[in-house]
Amino acid sequence: MSDDPVGRAEGIIAGFDAILPEQERVLEQAAQNVKLGLERDSEIYREFTQLQFFILTVDFDMRVMLRALLADPQNRLTAEKFLALTLEEAEESAGRMVNAVSRAIRTLPNDTGAHLFEVAKFDEAVSAFKHGMSEMRDDKDFNRTLRLIRNTVSGHIVGDEVGVQNGAIWVLTRRGVPRDIDGVLRSQIVYYAIATLKALSEFAHGLQRTVRT
Repeated sequence: MSDDPVGRAEGIIAGFDAILPEQERVLEQAAQNVKLGLERDSEIYREFTQLQFFILTVDFDMRVMLRALLADPQNRLTAEKFLALTLEEAEESAGRMVNAVSRAIRTLPNDTGAHLFEVAKFDEAVSAFKHGMSEMRDDKDFNRTLRLIRNTVSGHIVGDEVGVQNGAIWVLTRRGVPRDIDGVLRSQIVYYAIATLKALSEFAHGLQRTVRT
């Protein structure tokens, strides 16, 4: 941990400010590719463009939320619960979408989009992403907490069996959480969010290298 948490936070914010406009442009292009994929007759292309858009979306959303939290630590009560939701999406939904692309690439050799992608490079990108996510994935206690937050605090304010109980518990347990930069940077959710951003960014670049030019 840096001896200067404010300086570290300012550095992270500056990095976000430098990259977010370009990331939004890339995200818009990925959205166009999804639209094109829905119009084409290639299942491989359709699955790949949806995975790519998903990864870029989660990456962008998480950077925006982290920036807001670092710029104003008073946002912790709300920002961290939605970061938890995004972390859960990054882990759970990404796996399903990766599997869909992998299955399509391997089982549809006559697909009109089969020639567009290099399987070996796709596998390399997936392997690197899994490695980048492994620390969070192996933290069983954190994942149980993450899932609870997602299901009964951020994803659904009113739970089927517990009503608003967990939401109330979340608010009460956050009373003593420091609303300053040092407290934010010591947050387990923020720690894993920063690690996940690195994995997502590298995966997005890896997916781009999968496309034959």
